Amino acid sequence: MEIERIIKLEEEFKKEKSSSKRNVILSTLISEYYNLYVKSRNKLFLDKIIDLSKNLPKKDYKSMNVLGLVHLEKEEYDSAINIFKEIINEFKLPEDDKNVILYNLSLAYFNKGDYYVAYETLKDVISNSRGEINVLSKKLLAKVCLKLGAENIKYVEEAKKVLESLDMPSEELAIAYAILFKYYNDFKLLGKAKELANNLGDERVLADVLSVSEQEDDLRKALDIYVKLNDKKGKIRVLYKLSKKYSDLISEIIDGISGLEDSKDKLTILYDLYERTKLVHFLKEAIKCAENINDYLFLARGYAELANYENEVINLRLSIKYYEKYIEANVKK
Repeated sequence: MEIERIIKLEEEFKKEKSSSKRNVILSTLISEYYNLYVKSRNKLFLDKIIDLSKNLPKKDYKSMNVLGLVHLEKEEYDSAINIFKEIINEFKLPEDDKNVILYNLSLAYFNKGDYYVAYETLKDVISNSRGEINVLSKKLLAKVCLKLGAENIKYVEEAKKVLESLDMPSEELAIAYAILFKYYNDFKLLGKAKELANNLGDERVLADVLSVSEQEDDLRKALDIYVKLNDKKGKIRVLYKLSKKYSDLISEIIDGISGLEDSKDKLTILYDLYERTKLVHFLKEAIKCAENINDYLFLARGYAELANYENEVINLRLSIKYYEKYIEANVKK
């Protein structure tokens, strides 16, 4: 039905002479093609929308919003952000529509990794909205808070509070409970996380929850799930924790860690291997990992440690450089 409607609209567009009517038809076509993309996930429709948008004789905010969503789907986050900001600045929007655009803007910031900007934008939407967009904004805020929680536990507390207020079981709430258990060592929180993960019926979430435990039974269950799901990162993370009791697992960790993407978890494991073995190779690998994820504080400390082994002056200068970068980055926040 959608295709037939689109074909009919395209024929009407070819015949129509009136600029205003052509604008209406184009706007409708843009909306129809986006609906078709949502159902099919065929990215060719995204390119079609971009081409159609170039022919719009007059901008309207609804078509621009769709264009912003198209760039969001194509992972062109800066383009999406610019479009959503242009809508906010150029059009006098009804409050409900403005909140939708701001939510989409927050989503673009979140996907780009600009979590603080996404956080502030979502707080504004939540305080000025009701209904579905308010709920969606709270769910996204919780995801943002979990990302920010790596730097400050208060954001994980906020995620927990927001999600509990929605009274909707979710993966994010289970993860929030697990993170807070790890921070406070409150076994009631671990129990809540396990119960919620089991109720959700998602093995990966259950494994992620069990992996924060220090109990061997929990870790073994998590390991079995990660192996079943072929999750190499999760497997290495659990093996690392078990290796504190079973040192013979270290060789398996060393074999597996080189193939993992750089992350905080990988960095932690590499540096711990260095501390256990005092092999400079692991320190250097940890520094490489930190460089790829822009962990300036670790780089400052890592190069200071490396200075004890080689190129003392050069590595101490690098240590100072990264301390300055760390301070600069945190002052901006």
